Amino acid sequence: MGSVSTEIIADGLSFPEGPRWHDGALWFSDIHGHKVYRVQNGKPEIAAEIDDRASGLGFLPNGDLLVVSMLDRTLIAVSKTGRQRTYADISHLSRNFINDMVVDAQGRAYVGSRNGGTPASKSDSLILALPDGSAQVLLDDMVSPNGSVITPDGKFLIIAETALGRLNRFALKPDGTLGERTIMCELAGRHIDGICLDAAGGVWCGGGNGGLFYVRPDGALGPVIDFPPDRMVIATALGGPDRRTLFLATVSMKLIDNLAYIGADRARDAEVNSDGRIEAMRVEAPGVD
Repeated sequence: MGSVSTEIIADGLSFPEGPRWHDGALWFSDIHGHKVYRVQNGKPEIAAEIDDRASGLGFLPNGDLLVVSMLDRTLIAVSKTGRQRTYADISHLSRNFINDMVVDAQGRAYVGSRNGGTPASKSDSLILALPDGSAQVLLDDMVSPNGSVITPDGKFLIIAETALGRLNRFALKPDGTLGERTIMCELAGRHIDGICLDAAGGVWCGGGNGGLFYVRPDGALGPVIDFPPDRMVIATALGGPDRRTLFLATVSMKLIDNLAYIGADRARDAEVNSDGRIEAMRVEAPGVD
């Protein structure tokens, strides 16, 4: 498909991640900025600021925002008045940091944990955090679990393993645990970062420095959209009034050096900026609720 032009919705961000369309607005986190933004009527506003790196986002049944606090390995609920509380502390289940997350209609959160090691070690995990604050490890043999979505009927979880270029599809049991696992696709040589699902059953994938690409409902690779070689596509979300606007979290390649410099020292986060943006383009199939 080649390259396309995009509209820049927000720029000057350090490391945007986790875009979500909710309640008529676009929400996204800025990891190294320790903030969550809400964009409505074209104007980004700070929706929350935490004392840690902010990553995956979700929304609880009462409308509260749920934010991944990466290094503390907790989930923070933010009320509409801005009050923050710990929703679940999962630090005892995660050995390094937590990243992306999806939240179901009952307020159950599925959180990817990076536990150190290499892709060959298959040492990462998927953690289920429940509304009562309890949590359990659902899978402990994953490789860089990342972008995740739940199908509109609530019956399936789709989650990416970034380093493998793999999309997994799990049946969801009534108690929120996992049933049968199938592999939707495994794209050799590609990375799959943040994802979103469209009404046709296809998945838009942030591909890092491999640009943006679409996985068809049958798992075949669809259109591949190139981005400038100095930019990476981190994550995707479908939204807008007709749900046909594809929002993209993108960064410059400076992110690689910045990550190496700051490591796990969040005191250094304010020193780096990876030229993050939220960009947008139009697509044919709408997103799903």
